[in-house]
Amino acid sequence: MAHWKSAVLFATPVVVAGIAIATIAGTVQAQDPEVEEAFPTGLHYLLPPPVPLLSDPERSWNDERVAYGAVGSEGVLEQPIHYSHKLHAGKLNIDCQYCHFNARRSIHAGIPTTETCMNCHKVVPTEGRSEQAQADLAKLKEHYESGEPIPWVKVHDLPDFVYFTHKRHVKGGVACQECHGQVQDDMTVAYRVSELSMGWCLTCHESHPNVDENYGARAELRRAEMKDCWTCHK
Repeated sequence: MAHWKSAVLFATPVVVAGIAIATIAGTVQAQDPEVEEAFPTGLHYLLPPPVPLLSDPERSWNDERVAYGAVGSEGVLEQPIHYSHKLHAGKLNIDCQYCHFNARRSIHAGIPTTETCMNCHKVVPTEGRSEQAQADLAKLKEHYESGEPIPWVKVHDLPDFVYFTHKRHVKGGVACQECHGQVQDDMTVAYRVSELSMGWCLTCHESHPNVDENYGARAELRRAEMKDCWTCHK
């Protein structure tokens, strides 16, 4: 268990577009030295306490959300319809952005609509499938005909104080697999591969090779901007 102690943080005035924002002083939570090692950014005392992983027997959580930081098999949640990325993105070689078409144009990648699923499943035969597959496809058809969206359970969930845009990353040449893992190879059930922590994001912002390729001589200036608090915390 982490031992927490109070610390007083005095924030210096911030100037945005020539306007000085008032100085803020407040009490925040600082961690003991053992826990501090988990935050390589040096800003650990500004972060909320980490949420225990799902393996923690004392952790009480909402079954419809993955606790921040839960990765691998501990981040697997039961979905209303079984879906295999290994089959669709791997064996069938369906491009990620065919289903998640908002990723290149919006903040959110989005969950594909039942209409998108039925573009293929209207003509894909169900004969010879397993009982589970036929039951899942029947559910898909029911949702399509009723117009009711499938209540997928969210796997990748960020805190409200974090701003993230898929569009910026896709246009910057960041592959889906860099954050979501090799879904086409082994992901028969959706789960979180990366912890999506502040330090994890900053590691990429500090050293991703695409920054040099995209910005050339201005790469270091861009990296400084990418590490600015305002970039991710609007």
